[in-house]
Amino acid sequence: MRIIGPILLLATAGFGWVDFAWADQEASNVAHLAAGPYGRCYAKSVPQHIYDPQNGPRQAGRTAVYRVEPEQDVLLHRFDWFSQKLFLNCGAGNEFSLARLGPWHRGHEPRQDHLAIAFYKNGTLLKSYSTLDIASLSDPGAAGRPGAETISRSVSHYSVFGAGPEMVKIVEQDGPVFRESWVVSATTVDGDELTFSMISGELIFQIGTPGSRRRDNR
Repeated sequence: MRIIGPILLLATAGFGWVDFAWADQEASNVAHLAAGPYGRCYAKSVPQHIYDPQNGPRQAGRTAVYRVEPEQDVLLHRFDWFSQKLFLNCGAGNEFSLARLGPWHRGHEPRQDHLAIAFYKNGTLLKSYSTLDIASLSDPGAAGRPGAETISRSVSHYSVFGAGPEMVKIVEQDGPVFRESWVVSATTVDGDELTFSMISGELIFQIGTPGSRRRDNR
């Protein structure tokens, strides 16, 4: 038996990179916390700039992951970047998995140097996907130039995600035993449903729109 249900639906109205079709002004960067399931760990992300500079690096800042303790919380890792949206899952002891979303990117075409989403395990980068990687999933025959239907554009920004991403719990039953795992679920602009493992960062499942491909790497 498989039960899939979202456990973390962050309010998105405050993120300028969410409403791609109607807004073209980037929201200010603000410090924030992202808690793991059951509250056993959390990440604090602090931007270097209130607004990303026009000609400088995006998402400059710092992010620290902590394990919750009765008296003094324990620092698990520091990253030298800021992200407007994070997903975090705590393991045993000091283990943790983290997913980081890229910003609302400027321009009108996906690029290899534009981060879409990245996955980390205990502070080590496991897998990183550019906006070009995500757009190409829905248009694999495009030879690095995916079609316009894979991108949502505004006057000066673009996105490759149509909905999500969000962290989702999967519960599997093996006889009397229930096992849970965590994935990141997202939908591309042209409707492909993507599922990424929080443990490995790999794309483990893709359901395409009619006429596109289907992937199952479980």
